[in-house]
Amino acid sequence: MKYFGTDGIRGEAYVTLTESLAKKVGKSLSTLPCKKIVIGYDTRISNHMLADGIASGAKSVGKEVIDVGVIPTPGLCYLSTLLDCIGVMITASHNPYVDNGIKIFFNGAKIKDEEELVIEDYLDSHDDKIVINEEGSIISDESMVEKYVTFLKEKMCHSDLKVGLDCANGATSFVAEEIFSSKIKNLFVSAHEPNGKNINLGVGSTHIENIAKLVKENGLDVGFAFDGDGDRMLAVDEDGVLHSGDELIAVIASYLHQKALLTNDTVVLTIMSNLGIISSLNKMGIKVTTTTVGDRNVLLEMLKDNYVVGGENSGHIIQLRHLSTGDGMLSAIAILNIMTETKKSLKELTSNFEIWPDKLVNLKVKDKKIALDSRIQDKVQETLKQYNNEIQLVIRPSGTENLLRVSCCAKKQGDVDKIIETFVTMIETIDKEIK
Repeated sequence: MKYFGTDGIRGEAYVTLTESLAKKVGKSLSTLPCKKIVIGYDTRISNHMLADGIASGAKSVGKEVIDVGVIPTPGLCYLSTLLDCIGVMITASHNPYVDNGIKIFFNGAKIKDEEELVIEDYLDSHDDKIVINEEGSIISDESMVEKYVTFLKEKMCHSDLKVGLDCANGATSFVAEEIFSSKIKNLFVSAHEPNGKNINLGVGSTHIENIAKLVKENGLDVGFAFDGDGDRMLAVDEDGVLHSGDELIAVIASYLHQKALLTNDTVVLTIMSNLGIISSLNKMGIKVTTTTVGDRNVLLEMLKDNYVVGGENSGHIIQLRHLSTGDGMLSAIAILNIMTETKKSLKELTSNFEIWPDKLVNLKVKDKKIALDSRIQDKVQETLKQYNNEIQLVIRPSGTENLLRVSCCAKKQGDVDKIIETFVTMIETIDKEIK
């Protein structure tokens, strides 16, 4: 059975992600060559059920488990690197509270495809029976989170900027204020009162209107919105205008380029990145290499030639000089430091970037394999040829939901709308044929 998607194991808590599965996942960690495990989670009501199941399963196969409590995913990755051990993060990122997920790391990076396959085989061939193992142990140590907090504090410079944060009632809720208030005097924090069910509910990076309202009502200089597990960040300027992950990556890359700190003058983006941003970076003398969607793919490309900045339009930004995963708060710190040093607003820092019209539509379908239908694929090639390959057109299945994502980017809004409408109609027609 296939358990892992593009971002770990994901599903509805108590339905797909059960205590039984959690115990088996814990036991399956015996296939990884490390005795120590750190477990962390966001603020969902189902987290303790899964954490306890994973911990008991891991203990039964002789693992030493440290439960660090609520922590952002990049914080868990940081601890995994610091301790050179396995990390298990329980989160469904930007999904609603009814969903949950399990991400597995080793020494700060997501485990490899082949390691996932071994774990999947284990899950299919073993039960959830827990046996006593004197070599295994479980302890709770929430103080470990402070190591991550200290790490981020050290990356910040003092600033007089007025800053807003939206913590999505998620994993950053208990640490963001402590981190940012250490260097920012004028700090406004919202959506930082989780109750187990309000994570991502009308707030966070998927509901940018909340941080935009906070910024405009309080006359702030900039606002940052995180997702539920804190590995993504989107920003708004003083007018409440959204700036995508592509723009924020470009701000960081152009700054490093000017400082001669951008390795090989190259940044890593994905096939979903805005073509206007890529054009703007090229004009600055910055090369762009693109990968398929997924932070793991971005990281692998970065590691090939030690590129220092890469990420996705969704706001997942990797700064390899500091961490091997995206970190929303670290990204916000980078933008704040650049704004403070250059004395430029986010609007000014992004003013020279071209943003071509783009559009993304998510379609619920009976079978995500529709994306591979020859009629769809032939039409994609025909459309690219029609526009002399000067557009971006991507049709791909979601790795975490039963959706097809249809996206297009072109110089003219009319072309984008026309292309999107064509493919949405095609997909809906083919979907109706499926019984």
